[in-house]
Amino acid sequence: MKVLIVLSAILAISFAVPILVQNEEGQILELTPVLSRERREAQLFGGGGFKHRNGGGTIGIRNPNGSGGQFSYGHQKGIGQSFSADAMVPVWSKKSKYGESTVNVGGGASYWKGLGGNQFTDKRVGINFNHRF
Repeated sequence: MKVLIVLSAILAISFAVPILVQNEEGQILELTPVLSRERREAQLFGGGGFKHRNGGGTIGIRNPNGSGGQFSYGHQKGIGQSFSADAMVPVWSKKSKYGESTVNVGGGASYWKGLGGNQFTDKRVGINFNHRF
């Protein structure tokens, strides 16, 4: 159990903290985690293609009982845009001396607007059980 806690802490720190390094020329560089790096512009489909740039983000809220919602937006220049919305609401909850149990039901959908036409790419429903001690 201690190994799992230490491993989790090491992974959390390595993904959250940028590292400063110095190269041979004396310049100080900041190494950022892979998940937070911005992708460089590149040409697709060989020479003379269009420039490709990713962008977007997610905003949302997650409650301790597992309910909440989020909205995501993604943009690929010259290709299209994606939109996604998800929500989970509690339908049953019970407190006892052992903790609180909650059952949440939710759903969501993803929509694509761009090359290939405008369409819903994914529709989803789900149920989850959450117990807090």
